[in-house]
Amino acid sequence: MLVRTATVTGGLAATGTVLAACGSGSGISESTRIAEQLAPLSLTASDDAAAARTLGARNPDRSAALAVIASERETHATTINDEIARLAPDLARPSTSSGVAAASVPASGATPTSGAPAAPTEPAVTTVDQLRERLASAASSTGDLAVGMSGYRAGMLGSIAAACNAQVEVQLG
Repeated sequence: MLVRTATVTGGLAATGTVLAACGSGSGISESTRIAEQLAPLSLTASDDAAAARTLGARNPDRSAALAVIASERETHATTINDEIARLAPDLARPSTSSGVAAASVPASGATPTSGAPAAPTEPAVTTVDQLRERLASAASSTGDLAVGMSGYRAGMLGSIAAACNAQVEVQLG
């Protein structure tokens, strides 16, 4: 009986190892998968920062609040991009003196040749209300991703989601 139990247990362990190896299927590492999930958040934060700066110039009565949002969202983009660089350096955007560089899409519309994902195709933000909607969406998507993370990444994303909510409710409220 012990021989059968050992054989069955050994067979199950071997089957589990084979299934685990087959289960990954996609061939990408966990670090790369997480970096790919973070990349759109970094791009959105950079886009939000640029939109807030542009709107600040057009809305002098809200320029102080929009400057705070621009600064915070650029910090968010840089923080997320730093984590992407740690996880999968080939997916990170290069840093500039003012933050992270915007993703460049060739004029032909072709996909960039680097491993970095292209910027999301979002409509241009032309009003404070549109920025408010984008920030609320960013808070939601960042918070949703935070729930599935652990440790530092969960805290980082939760903090960014909370900051976006504060921007919507306090800075633009």
